[in-house]
Amino acid sequence: MVYPVPNCGFSRTYVLVADNELAVVDPGSVGAAQDARRFIEKELRREMRDLTAVMATHFHIDHIGGIGSFLSCSGPETRVFFHARVRDYVENKRPISSMKNWYLGMRPAAWKSVRYLRKATHLMFDSLAGIPLPGIRNLSSLPYDKERIVYFGGGSERRYPLGFDGWDVIDTPGHTEDSVSFYREATGELLCGDLIINMEENGRGRVNRFYSSRAEIMASFDFLLRTVQAKTVYPGHGDPIRSESNALLGVEPL
Repeated sequence: MVYPVPNCGFSRTYVLVADNELAVVDPGSVGAAQDARRFIEKELRREMRDLTAVMATHFHIDHIGGIGSFLSCSGPETRVFFHARVRDYVENKRPISSMKNWYLGMRPAAWKSVRYLRKATHLMFDSLAGIPLPGIRNLSSLPYDKERIVYFGGGSERRYPLGFDGWDVIDTPGHTEDSVSFYREATGELLCGDLIINMEENGRGRVNRFYSSRAEIMASFDFLLRTVQAKTVYPGHGDPIRSESNALLGVEPL
């Protein structure tokens, strides 16, 4: 089951709940990490020692910027899950993806995301890793031991098991080259990161106009349309998109 953490900053943080374990997706700031911990302990009445995984849909600061803070209050067994392409960033072999369409793509979504800011720590980050700006997009130092990182994917398969409660990983590059979605077929739940955003109240969502590759983001959306039946889409920014059949069918393409 997926629980969106309410009003947790620019990007959305999600808690995945299984019988005996928890995972958190995209704690993007120090404030988001604090909010996720409070949600787990106060709303779900679970303990942080149940947390086995912290996962990122992609390596941008507003999706990874609170992972270090979150690990500081979890058990030593908690692991961080990144796509295999992130290894090259962390090992300083190449910088993160450069981005296109800043003005028409990023600016409107960032402006509308302001309504989810509730405190100063929503603008605080563990490090400067994951900023896609020229000159600093090669910064990738992380505030936690690299031994805690688990890399998935990187092979020939585009969809593969995550190893958590029936969830699959689907490679969905385009927003960034390392972007992934998480899909649970049994419940029709899809966490799509910044492939799709939903910034309008009661909106149907749209494919993100802020991307590293227009061709790749369109191909990833088309792949999801052809291969999954998502009753609920949880975007990286904005509110969930729901449908009794397939919520992806109403999403506005590029």
